Amino acid sequence: MLTIDFTGKVALVTGGAGGISSGIGRRFGDAGAKVYLADINDAKLKTIVEEMRKDGIDAVASHMDVTNEAEVKGVIDSIVANEGALDILCCASGVIYAKPYMDTTEAELLRCLSVNLVGTNNCCQAALRHMIPKRQGKIITIGSATSRMGSATLSHYSMSKFGIVGLTQSIALAVAAHNINVNGICPGFVNTEMMDIIFAENSRTSGVPVKEIAERYEQTNIPLKRFQTPQDIGEAACFLASDLAHNITGQCLNVCGAMRLN
Repeated sequence: MLTIDFTGKVALVTGGAGGISSGIGRRFGDAGAKVYLADINDAKLKTIVEEMRKDGIDAVASHMDVTNEAEVKGVIDSIVANEGALDILCCASGVIYAKPYMDTTEAELLRCLSVNLVGTNNCCQAALRHMIPKRQGKIITIGSATSRMGSATLSHYSMSKFGIVGLTQSIALAVAAHNINVNGICPGFVNTEMMDIIFAENSRTSGVPVKEIAERYEQTNIPLKRFQTPQDIGEAACFLASDLAHNITGQCLNVCGAMRLN
């Protein structure tokens, strides 16, 4: 039986107050890693970390705005100073706006790009300054099913997530010579607050109740006919961060019930 053991490893998950992020952090912790969860939502982050600690996970809450390059560097430098290394970075911070394209604003576009794409880049660069000298490290980015195909009502979000795929591939090529693996995950519909936003917008524009919208998506958009869970994304992240994936880099793995096949 194959097992993944992160005992002695240190992991940082950004966007730690979110559903996918906390699912990833919990899975890393279950495998034995010391997990730092970072977010700007301090109250929610504190609750999540306390719940993890009750379950025996060594978790730490860190305030971090991924759009603030200096703050990102400070948090990551502090983690390395305290722990001796940062072994795993998972960039899962994200914002979304669900509305028809012609109703979107420049401010929303810039916010999506700043958090989802530039924020990911800030974290990767700060972590790599420590990983490269040690010639080891695993980085995981979080894309989306909309990284593979655009969306009429998620245009800015989709743009940022397309960028995540290009950024992931580019960083992987840049650091392959340093023995560092960089991969991404493209989740489908995951039971989180972000999915609620999408369904609410669809309900608003169609007049169909949210519950019915959700049922339609599950039964017609997903060949496996089930939504993904934060644990599903956590399992994929755990694999990509493990030695089982030591020869996989520059890839973006769809975890979407076959919504996307490319």
